[in-house]
Amino acid sequence: MDVLSSLNSIVVLALPLLIVALAGVFSERSGIINIALEGIMCVGATTGFLALYGFNKLSFPYEGLWQAQLCVLLSLIIAMAVSGLYALLLAFAAIKLKANQTIIGTALNILPPAIGFCICWSLIVVNGTPSTTINLPTWAQITPESLGVIDTTNWAVELFLQHLFLTTPIIMIVFVVMTLFLYKTKIGLRLRSCGENPQAADSVGINVNKMRYLGTFISGLLGGLGGMQYAMFSGSSYLPESGVAGYGFLALALMIFGNRKPIRILIVSLFFSTFIFLSSQQILLQSWFPTISNLNGYSYIFKMMPYLLTLIVLIFTSKKSQAPKAEGIPYDKATR
Repeated sequence: MDVLSSLNSIVVLALPLLIVALAGVFSERSGIINIALEGIMCVGATTGFLALYGFNKLSFPYEGLWQAQLCVLLSLIIAMAVSGLYALLLAFAAIKLKANQTIIGTALNILPPAIGFCICWSLIVVNGTPSTTINLPTWAQITPESLGVIDTTNWAVELFLQHLFLTTPIIMIVFVVMTLFLYKTKIGLRLRSCGENPQAADSVGINVNKMRYLGTFISGLLGGLGGMQYAMFSGSSYLPESGVAGYGFLALALMIFGNRKPIRILIVSLFFSTFIFLSSQQILLQSWFPTISNLNGYSYIFKMMPYLLTLIVLIFTSKKSQAPKAEGIPYDKATR
C-alpha cells in the first residue's frame, strides 16, 4: 500500500465530513438543529452534477484547464445556492411555523433522492432510454497532465495531485475562512449568542430570527459544497436515488463528537476518514483479520467499521458534548 497515495485518499475522504460537520455547527450555534445534512448533501451533489452535465452537453471549449475549471466553479456555485435555499425550508418551518426541527429535518432527508430521481429520469437520455445516472465529465478532474506536470512519479504528485478536483482546495480555504467568521467577527458572535441565550441577544437589539435564518442558510451552502465533493470523489458517475451513503449523518455524529468546535472536528474527521479508507482496503484487512476473511460476506463486515466506530464513540462521548442551550427551542419574544 503506497503511503503517499493513502494519505491523499484519507485527506480527500475527510473533506466532505469536515465541511458538512462545520455546516451543522453554523446551524446549531444559531439555535436550529439541522438533521437535514444528509438531504442537503444530496441536493448539492445532484444539482452540481446536473450543472456539469449541462455544460458538457453545451460543448463549451475545454481545451484549456481554466475554461474547464470555470465550468466546475459555476456548477459548484449553483449547487451551493440551491442547497442553501433548500436549507431555508428547515429555517422557515422551525422559525415561522415553530415546527419540530427533528421531524422537519427527517422529511428533508427523504425528499432529495426521490426528486433527484424524477428530474434525472426526465432530463437524461442515453441511447434513447431515460437514465438516472449522471456521468462526471472527464474534464472536471485536475490531472498532472492538465497542469503540465511530466514526472507523474514524483512524491508531490502522488500526495497532492491524485483525485484532485477544484472542490478540494476550495473546501480547505472555506473551512478556515468560515471558522474565523464564526469566532472572530461581530456577526459570528451574534449568531452564537442566538443559540446560547436568544433573550439576552434580543435585549441588545439582535434580530434572533434573522441570525437563525443566516446560520441555517450558511449551513446549506456548506452542506452543498460537501455533497459536491463527495459525489466527485466517489466515482465517475452519481445516482441521485443512492444518496450520499450516510455521510450527512456521519458528519452530524462527528460534529457532536467534536463538541461543535472546528479544530476538534478537523482532527476527528481525519480519524474517521482513516477508518473509511481502511474499510475499502480489503486485501490489507484480510491479512490483519484472517478469521473474518473466511466468512461469507466478509467485505460487508469491513464496510461496517466506520459506522460501528461512530456508534461506539458516541456512546462514550455524547454525554460530555455541550450543545447550545437554546438549540431546537423556537424563540418567542413573549418569553423575554
